[in-house]
Amino acid sequence: MNPIHKNTLVLCVSAALALCSCAVTGLAGRWTAEAELSPRNLSGLTSPGAFAAAENRAAKLPRQTPDKQISPGLQTESPLLSFILLSDLHIQETDKESQHLLMKALIEYYTIKPDADLLVLNGDLTNGGERDFIRLKELLSRTPHPPVHATMGNHDYYRMWLHGGTHYDYTKLSGDWSSYQAASQFKRHFGYRRLYHETSVRGVPFLFLSGEAYRDVDESVGEDASMSDEQLNWLDGRLAELTSRPRHTGASGGNGPDSGSSCMPAFVFLHQPLPDTVEGSSLERGVVQHERLRAILAKYPAVVLFSGHTHWDLEPTGQLWRGPFTAVGSGAIRGVYSAGNKPVSPLKSESLFVEVYRDGRIAVRGRNHTDERWTGEASVIPCIKRR
Repeated sequence: MNPIHKNTLVLCVSAALALCSCAVTGLAGRWTAEAELSPRNLSGLTSPGAFAAAENRAAKLPRQTPDKQISPGLQTESPLLSFILLSDLHIQETDKESQHLLMKALIEYYTIKPDADLLVLNGDLTNGGERDFIRLKELLSRTPHPPVHATMGNHDYYRMWLHGGTHYDYTKLSGDWSSYQAASQFKRHFGYRRLYHETSVRGVPFLFLSGEAYRDVDESVGEDASMSDEQLNWLDGRLAELTSRPRHTGASGGNGPDSGSSCMPAFVFLHQPLPDTVEGSSLERGVVQHERLRAILAKYPAVVLFSGHTHWDLEPTGQLWRGPFTAVGSGAIRGVYSAGNKPVSPLKSESLFVEVYRDGRIAVRGRNHTDERWTGEASVIPCIKRR
C-alpha cells in the first residue's frame, strides 16, 4: 500500500498486463521442507501456560462442525488437508485493534478446526518495526494455532519511513533502514534462510514467495513485489519438478493424493497479486516482474496463487480468478476495502479457510470474523489435470 496514504490506503492506478481471463464474483513426487524452515522451531511462539489460557477462551465459544460448514456437498469425504490463510495483519505495537483482530481470528479458527495443518500469514504482517514483530510473536504465543509459514509484504519494509525511532514520515525515507536490514529482520524472526521457501503436507506442495527489495534500492519499485531472478528460477524449477514426479498413493491406503489422479494442486503464496487476475489487482502493477511470473505460472495449470494486499472484500467482489492457473484473493484481517477501493465501515475483518481432497479438488471459503460467519458457500476449484 502507498505509504503516503497510510490511513486511507489509496492505491495508485498503473498500467497492467492485458490477459483474456474471467473473474468469478464471490468466493462461490514428495517435496521436502528445508529443515531450518520448520515453524515449530520459532522461539517464543508457544508456551504451555499461554496455550492453556487461549484454550480456555476458545472453549467459551460454540464448537462448530467443520466438514459441513467448510465443504457443503463434500461432507461425506474427509479432506486430505486443511489450512488457514490470513493476510494484511498490520500488527503494530501501538495499534491495539490490529492485535485484537488477529487474536479473534485465531481463536475463532481454533473453535472451527483445531487440527488444521498450516497457518499461512501472507504478507503485511507488521509495519516493519522490530517491536511490531516481537508483538506479533507474543500474540501467536498466546493463541493456539497450526504451524506457521509466512511471506513478506511491502509494509514489512516500512521501518524505512520511521524517523528518529519515534514517528513515521511517509514523504521521505529516513535513511536509517534498508531493504537488506528489513529482509534480515524478517528472516531472523521466522528462522528462514531466504525470503522464499517451501514445505509440503501429505504430498501437496506449498511455495512461499516474497518481494526482495523496496524503494531504497529502486524508487520505481513502489509498493510492488520485486523478485530476483534467483527466486523466479527457483519457483520455475520446483514447479517443473513437481509435474515430473509420479503421484503418491492415497485411495489405496497411503496418506497422499489418489494415485489414479494426475491433478495434485500446487499452492503458491505471494503478498501482492498479479495484475488483471482477482478484482482490484488491476489498480497496481503488483509485481515488478509480473510478466515473467505470469509466464511461469501459466505453464502449470494446477497452480493456485493466493495473494492479499488489495484488502478487497471477499463477499461483493470477484476474488477467485481462473485462467491458465488459478488466483485467489484473501481479504484482510486489519480492515477490508470495497470495490470502490475505500475502507468498509464499520470495520470488517476477513480471511480464508482451504481444504484439499484426495482427488485434487480444493474447497475455499471466506470467513467474516467481525460477524463470526462464513461469507457464503465454499467455492470448489475442480481437479486440474497436468499438461
